[in-house]
Amino acid sequence: MRADAVRLSTAIMTHPAREDHARRLAASLPELHPAVVVDDTGPGRGNLGNALRAWAAVGEDATHHLVLQDDAIPCDGFAALVHRAIDARPETAISLFCEWGSRTANLARVAARRGWGWARAVDMYTPSPGLVMPRETALAFAAIENAGGADDLALADFLRRNGIDNLVTVPNLLEHDDLLSLTANGFQGPRRAVCVAHSGAEPAFGTPAAGVGLVWLPHASWMRVHAEWYYCGESPEAYTWLGEFGDTRLPEGFRKADLAERFRADLAAMGAPLTQAVSELALFEYWTVYFALGLVQDEPLEREPGPHAEAAFATAFPGLFRRFLPMTALEALRGSAGRLAATAFEHGAAADIERPHRDYTIG
Repeated sequence: MRADAVRLSTAIMTHPAREDHARRLAASLPELHPAVVVDDTGPGRGNLGNALRAWAAVGEDATHHLVLQDDAIPCDGFAALVHRAIDARPETAISLFCEWGSRTANLARVAARRGWGWARAVDMYTPSPGLVMPRETALAFAAIENAGGADDLALADFLRRNGIDNLVTVPNLLEHDDLLSLTANGFQGPRRAVCVAHSGAEPAFGTPAAGVGLVWLPHASWMRVHAEWYYCGESPEAYTWLGEFGDTRLPEGFRKADLAERFRADLAAMGAPLTQAVSELALFEYWTVYFALGLVQDEPLEREPGPHAEAAFATAFPGLFRRFLPMTALEALRGSAGRLAATAFEHGAAADIERPHRDYTIG
């Protein structure tokens, strides 16, 4: 689909307590002419009802529909970049944001390292602070039963059960304002973007998507801080909140006991006081995730990192430890900790194992 053939309608979903905020966001996007959809759902029902109303607000001649949440912060050149993304993937549900500690963020870091513009969305939920769907998909979702609860969980279930791809742009086209959560997510700590498009950015939307064909993804949850493996294949019912601990799927010769000395050498090479803020044990879990993320790569890495790689890996540490350390500490350590994660990833990608590995990929 040519970019000039994309006809995009836009809605901003909001709560009465934040309607003024939503209207300021709408005013900042005059070229998109957003409609503001204010939640009229009673207390305790979640935001799904309002989301269904927002997805039903597809423009009469629109080919695609964008729904923004009221705490989204668009990047410079947002409207043009959204049109470019749709032009590249017109049949896809396109998420414009993923938070820095999500499972999807790990695949976004892979994409950034490889210089690719896309990553599969692989969380229990669909990243939905900003989401674009084709007209027919938007209207089909708007027609589901309002069972209450969270829209992002309902979206993930709908898309997976209908075989609709959900990809995230890399870099993200939105930042998250992190206002007081109205959906009881405040306990999660700051939820920022994995990496945001800077002024003048030219995302590589003509590239592959990171994570295609992957069945098991290494990740450390910000709730538990353990290296784990999470299912990310084609069976929606197999997705779970809890993963399998690291050694269960690390291959022989690359289990945690085998990796300890390599980790300590990488940690020492950073020359930074990471262990003054976080225990070596926790840092080993963090390092192991990114080593394993390298292991699951099914082909050699490109010689040079993509232009967004450093920024994407720099959010790995705050994404994991945002509930345990103050922002000042996270900011001070994110550079060195990001390099530690990137180094581990490179080591894993260079390891001598079968690729694509039969235990990690489809087929």
